[in-house]
Amino acid sequence: MNSYLNTIDSWNIANYEKRFKIIYERFLKIWEYPTVEILTSDLSNEQNIFDAENPTHKKLEYFIFGNTKVEEDKVSQMYLYVIRNLFDKNSQLLVSNQDVFKITRNTADFRTPQEVTNGWYLETNIDSNTKFSTLKRILTLFGSEEELTIKYLPDSGNQNIPSRYGVRRKFWQQLLPQLKDTDLFNNVNPTKDSWISAGAGIGGLAYTLTATKSCVRIELGIMTSSKEKNKAYFKKLLKKREAIEVTFGKPLEWEDLPDNKMSRIKIEERGVSLFNESDWEKMSAFIVSHISDFENAFQGYIKGLKK
Repeated sequence: MNSYLNTIDSWNIANYEKRFKIIYERFLKIWEYPTVEILTSDLSNEQNIFDAENPTHKKLEYFIFGNTKVEEDKVSQMYLYVIRNLFDKNSQLLVSNQDVFKITRNTADFRTPQEVTNGWYLETNIDSNTKFSTLKRILTLFGSEEELTIKYLPDSGNQNIPSRYGVRRKFWQQLLPQLKDTDLFNNVNPTKDSWISAGAGIGGLAYTLTATKSCVRIELGIMTSSKEKNKAYFKKLLKKREAIEVTFGKPLEWEDLPDNKMSRIKIEERGVSLFNESDWEKMSAFIVSHISDFENAFQGYIKGLKK
């Protein structure tokens, strides 16, 4: 690479540029730039709700609230999700500002009441524009204007469900008929979500089946509106850990999640993917072989939590 220097009598700008050209051309010949098509990322289409376009005739691809990304295509579900989370964060602030948002325990106040949590209701018979406007007012009230980001589907006029939603629904359709040893999910329908849940006997506790691109999981979620109650329930169950795991027949993962409101107890199998249909048999067998024993291991202890 330095042999050129032996051919020159002086080192000046002209010779410097000539040598640079030699090195440059040799570099490109050795490390040729590949022929590739660079796809433009669509993450730039994420928008804060205050900057987003009118939602009429549009569907969501997902929304992000706080640090949680939720794959949901309906504005109505986002509306309920955000309000529930803000209610849990500071119910008094929401209830005491009826001029900003009407929430009541009297279902007769609304045409189509929907429970937020613990007997508090909101009106759902409103259009998407109104839902957006209401969310903006509430987020401003909470000082959370930067916390809600949305992304619309690229072609909201297309009524086809995105492929991942269809895959999820198909998985649950084939799984639910196999759950013959438990009645938990008798009244649960296939969903486009990555989970299905059924009540565990007392408010705020639920059995949840989850199937993702990296694992399949069975869990008991403890998620009442009170963090203190959730942690108290978890500690009561934790005291019975040995007996519960003996009944179940295997160790379980006990997650207090001290920084979160909820706690959970779970068993999962990794190394499988919902989006690899060849894994479905293994994933389904995992759920079918464990769900009845999982329910039976907790059933008696759950009934005693309120005592």
